[in-house]
Amino acid sequence: MSKTNNYFSFQHYLAIFVISKTKLFMKRIFFFTLITLSVSASFAQSGKIKGPNLGVQFTLHDYKTAFELDNKGTSFVLGGTDWKKLSRMRPGLAVTYTEGLNDHFDFNARAGFSYLEYTLSNKPFAASTGSKAYFEADANILMKMTTDDYWVSPFLSLGVGASNWDGYYGAYIPAGAGLQINMYDISYFIIQAQYRSPVTANASGNLFYSFGISANIGKK
Repeated sequence: MSKTNNYFSFQHYLAIFVISKTKLFMKRIFFFTLITLSVSASFAQSGKIKGPNLGVQFTLHDYKTAFELDNKGTSFVLGGTDWKKLSRMRPGLAVTYTEGLNDHFDFNARAGFSYLEYTLSNKPFAASTGSKAYFEADANILMKMTTDDYWVSPFLSLGVGASNWDGYYGAYIPAGAGLQINMYDISYFIIQAQYRSPVTANASGNLFYSFGISANIGKK
């Protein structure tokens, strides 16, 4: 059991470290993604292009650690132990649609649901009303380091999203990294970590984790 906990802690530690660096270089990642996508589209395709996929994901939202990263820094967060606590995270479910744009870039759309307390940046005491239904949807570009010819493909992700909690609408920018495992071109196991950067006053920054599976529903 202790080995499992240590492994989870290491993965969580790595995810927070990657997310903190993603926050610092979000603009660079955005421009790099656009440039790479443009260059990649100008060349002939050399690898497999993913067909339409539908998937389901189990998700976790962590607002407390994101707040501490924003206000106290990465060293403070990783120097403590609170970031390891699952009690900080709120579970949810999501459905996804993914389709390849070319051999290195995929389009991903996701609609998610959770039930949580939510602190609005312009209404700091809104969480005192208790947990309520939370809905979100986002569209992302996944930039894969390898093509779908390989079993394992690390990737970066960047997108735009919108959320609704108790009638309050917000917009956010999700950016992060993940890992795709190709299971015989029939289905894909996906694990991902993101930082959701708030764009509007009704949005709140959070760390986001997801893992799930998607399956082919057609050919490219």
